Amino acid sequence: FLLAILFATFAAVLNTVFRPLFEAVPVVGLVLFFVLVVGPVEESVKWLSIRVPAYDGPSFNTVVDGVVYGAVAGLGFAAVENLTYILDAYLMVADAGTTAQVRTAFGTAIGRALVGPGHVLFSALAGFYLGLAKFNPASRGPIVVKGLLLAALAHAAYNSIVSYVPFSDVTFVAFVVLFDGVLLVVILRKVARYETYYHALDNGDGGQSPGGP
Repeated sequence: FLLAILFATFAAVLNTVFRPLFEAVPVVGLVLFFVLVVGPVEESVKWLSIRVPAYDGPSFNTVVDGVVYGAVAGLGFAAVENLTYILDAYLMVADAGTTAQVRTAFGTAIGRALVGPGHVLFSALAGFYLGLAKFNPASRGPIVVKGLLLAALAHAAYNSIVSYVPFSDVTFVAFVVLFDGVLLVVILRKVARYETYYHALDNGDGGQSPGGP
């Protein structure tokens, strides 16, 4: 959690540096920015916050631990990102008085509360594949890359949709619930498939490798 907060600083710097370059590209600039910068960078720093302290530790002893560590990293990243947005909103209306500042900050906080679960799910997905990689060392590299790519693409897809589609408040909430719900189901299905393969192997039933999901 704390390392995700720390590493979020690097993501913020890179996003700030590269965003103007992509915004100069008509129509598809933001999509390219999300696909090539935001998704890969933010998911990589969250992944590093799992890989650095936890991966080689004794507490990381099942594939599902990767999901848990990934989710916690996502919470840390979302916490500092949301706080930054709320403070920015508060400071941007400083001339309007304290009441307006509090109202604006509160409205931003409500909106950002809907965004946080996405960060948790994206990094939980990458964490699942990191767990698979740990227990499938022969295919470690491709498995890790697959997890990061899936997390980054899901992240970029979410950002692109909410940036280009003119949602109302109600439809935005409905979209977030649907998007996050689908991603949660995908993760749970992957975990369930892994558990099935694992128990099949453990019982000597000739199940596939845990790297299968």
